[in-house]
Amino acid sequence: MSAEPDMHALMMAASTSYRLQHSGVRVDGVVDLDFRKYPFVTEIIDERAPVTSIIKGAQMGLTIACIIRALADAETGNKRGIGYFFPTESEVSDFAKARFGPMMTNNPNIWGNIVKNTDSASLKRIGDTFLYFRGMGQKGSTGATRSTSKLKSIPLDDLYMDERDEMDDSRVDAAYHRLDGSMDPHIVMLSTPTLPGYGVDLEYAKSDQRVWMWKCPVCTDWTCLETNYPDCIAEPRDGDPFYLCEKCHEPLRKERGQWVARQTEIEDHRGYWISQLSSVTRTATQIVLALEQATESGRMKEFYNQNLARAYAEVEDEITAKQLEELVIQEPRPLRHEGPCSMGVDPGKPLWYTVRVRSSERDSSVIARGRADSYDDIHRIARMYNVESGVMDMGYDPTKVMEFVDAHPGWFGCQYVTGKLSDPDWNHKTRIVKVGRERLLDDAHQDIIEKRVTYHQKDEFWNEHFVPQMTNLKRSVSVDPKTGTQKAIWVVTGGKKNDHLRHADAYCHLAARRCGIAANVRRMATRAAGSRRSQRRRGRTAASM
Repeated sequence: MSAEPDMHALMMAASTSYRLQHSGVRVDGVVDLDFRKYPFVTEIIDERAPVTSIIKGAQMGLTIACIIRALADAETGNKRGIGYFFPTESEVSDFAKARFGPMMTNNPNIWGNIVKNTDSASLKRIGDTFLYFRGMGQKGSTGATRSTSKLKSIPLDDLYMDERDEMDDSRVDAAYHRLDGSMDPHIVMLSTPTLPGYGVDLEYAKSDQRVWMWKCPVCTDWTCLETNYPDCIAEPRDGDPFYLCEKCHEPLRKERGQWVARQTEIEDHRGYWISQLSSVTRTATQIVLALEQATESGRMKEFYNQNLARAYAEVEDEITAKQLEELVIQEPRPLRHEGPCSMGVDPGKPLWYTVRVRSSERDSSVIARGRADSYDDIHRIARMYNVESGVMDMGYDPTKVMEFVDAHPGWFGCQYVTGKLSDPDWNHKTRIVKVGRERLLDDAHQDIIEKRVTYHQKDEFWNEHFVPQMTNLKRSVSVDPKTGTQKAIWVVTGGKKNDHLRHADAYCHLAARRCGIAANVRRMATRAAGSRRSQRRRGRTAASM
């Protein structure tokens, strides 16, 4: 990939970032902000695209860059309000006290005359503009922690989301509405990536996809370390690892670089991808060592996310199209079945369903999958397959679901209980089963990983609906910043809530626990047992002769 000088970036360098380079900015108490160590932040400080997405490795100076950018905009006095959001309120408090406060105190010549005290650490007045620090709400949070009360009545022109991938998606949607009254809104999201197709990884894919290019001092060509990894690192037998120029393969010194867009036709959404490969404080040796440690400890996801700034999913984190393909058996899907069968339904418009038949205590096969227009259609399909056990989600229309459940023996309405890790609670009086969402999705996922479930014959519905909906959830693990405890949650990827069949399949998996083994399988087992008994009798008769 070649690089040409970005004249716009050169012009912008004479604004905020240029002034700060000559002002001796001090951050984190005593450290001078050395733009030679963070050359990639200057454009981010100065650019003003309507939307900016930043994929970053750990400790790359991007939070400070975005705070400086927010302060510069607040100083103009042309903003109704600027919101800077972190995943949790505790992170807001820690940042305001440990980083923002000292940064203002230690730079009185820059911000001393414009930053005014308020009664709250989470609210600052910069000239005539209010800067709001807020906790967005961590993904997987429940109850009061999901309240949007602190997002209401805050008119914003600029919205920053720091560590976007750790935020609750519904609260992110609520925060966007704070920009509804703005004549010139700006959104900036930055995050260490987590899962493919989720959060900042998804947003970067919509952008002009800028990468940082280093200029080789030998051949003067340009190299992007992020796109050229692992070939960008040489590991000689008799020396330390070092970075390579992509063209001439000489050692690459990180002296001069610039951002280059890979999708030049996109003008309203700037995307930046910068990893620890481009950090001037992290050596190639340290990256190689981090990879070795991740390999030994089995923590590859952390290495990809934190060091390489790449989205990554382990086998237990996702279902892939390839995994589903391996479970397909080349038998036509039966239009009817003598049963007993289980059925899972995710109601909506339409209603999505799957039907399973058990072949052993743990193994089953999905013999029907599809969508129905009405509850009457579900009734008809359940009769065709002699459904003995059914589970239907209550979240969309609980009244109609319970009417259906009450009229059909063996059926239960399902309520997801956030955080529930124990076994499902089946209430035969209310005909409701309560189950932990993550626990159920984990269990159904494990069936696929262990190849305990098969799928009859692919068709048009398989390619158009089943595979996309089964692969649209990925398992993400968040860490409580206070306690350090981990919490797993299945999140929607791809930017669209297209996961109905995944839930219908999980409900069907749950219903199968209360369903008998298929009648034809029982007959085969009976015949096999009878044959074994006959063989034993013939053997005893022969031995007595």
